[in-house]
Amino acid sequence: MLEPGAVADRLLALAPRSACYTVALSGGRDSVALLHALVTVAPRLPAPLTALHVDHGLHPDAARWAQRCERLCEDLGVPLAYRRVAVHDTAGEGLEGAARRARYRAFSEHLVPGGCLVLAHHAEDQAETLLLRALRGGGLHGLSAMPPVRPLGRGCLARPLLAASRASLTAYARAHALEWVDDPANRDERHDRVYLRRRVLPSLTERWPEAAAEMAAGAAALQADRALLAEYLDADLAASRAGDGRPAVAYLSGLTRRRRHAVVRRWLEVAGCRPPPRRRLEAGVQGLLEAGADRNPELAWADGCIRRYRGRLHLLPSAAPEPEGPPGLWAWHGNRVLVLPGGTLVADRSPGPGVDPDLAACGLTVCFRAGLETAAARRRAQRLFQALGVPPWLRGARPLLCHGDRPVAVAGYGVAQRVQASPGLRVRWLPAQPPSS
Repeated sequence: MLEPGAVADRLLALAPRSACYTVALSGGRDSVALLHALVTVAPRLPAPLTALHVDHGLHPDAARWAQRCERLCEDLGVPLAYRRVAVHDTAGEGLEGAARRARYRAFSEHLVPGGCLVLAHHAEDQAETLLLRALRGGGLHGLSAMPPVRPLGRGCLARPLLAASRASLTAYARAHALEWVDDPANRDERHDRVYLRRRVLPSLTERWPEAAAEMAAGAAALQADRALLAEYLDADLAASRAGDGRPAVAYLSGLTRRRRHAVVRRWLEVAGCRPPPRRRLEAGVQGLLEAGADRNPELAWADGCIRRYRGRLHLLPSAAPEPEGPPGLWAWHGNRVLVLPGGTLVADRSPGPGVDPDLAACGLTVCFRAGLETAAARRRAQRLFQALGVPPWLRGARPLLCHGDRPVAVAGYGVAQRVQASPGLRVRWLPAQPPSS
């Protein structure tokens, strides 16, 4: 049966210095048992214990499940957060994959800086993942299955139960008279994972009783090999990065194809972004590196987008790009904060070069590209964007500071030399956070 002390030990080994431990609480048996076990040892945790319930809105009883989670957390004295997500299969990955993507986006957005999201995946879940990825032609990355800990959003994700069996969680839940919800989707064999759970794993276990545990151990061994490989890839990744931290196309092009694909995959992992499938990654990297200088290649998938600009690779979120700012003009006299549509302009005094404070005090105009009124002003803005290295996909979304009808600075990127001063005003742009689903 599950031992709460062992669960706490494993969690602390994976994430010893988290600002908060948040259990992803679906209301099912596994997450209910995990939350209960951690509550019993909560004084051992160095940070608060909370829970998060994500409602996909895919089942008519979803609201009742959320209420069950709320009652459980009230009984256990654990704060519960609730997030409703919209599930859209825009990436052709099926309802199961789309729900997973929406769920993990909600997890990422909810985490506080330095926080840890705790998931209840166990040994059988790990075995299912390994089998699924083997059937999809996965390599070392795929067959490593689910890592016990990885970056997520502003914190990390931890799975302290990967060595625990489903039977041990069931025994724990029954011994403590816990109640849980049973999602009918977990019996729908149209889903690949459910088919493996109900048809394949029982047959394997009948012949090899420790099949799930052995596959989980095999995945752990592959993770160790992958960690060793990562040490070598990190050296390549460090060598490929320029001053801005982005991989250089020229360096990657000098590597063998297999090695460059591995370096890009490692870059995505370090950034906390789930890489695309292997074949898509390989074809996409080839396009990014080999497209002509006049092209704007990109590799887009459900979890992110890579674009090339000035010999560097840029990683962008999978969500829609920042919208272009609206027409309009705003007066700016060097004030610390200026709230604009879509975000906030912030100015700080800097010992380095920035906007001349005396010029700012006399008054400048702030606008977006859509607010430039003359063709001459738009041409000057284009030259300034190019001089400051503003990527094309951000040029309409970043505020411009103008002296008369001349754009002289781009928030977050720099200022034209003729209006520079040292010390000066460093102008930053803080885009507004999109509303959660």
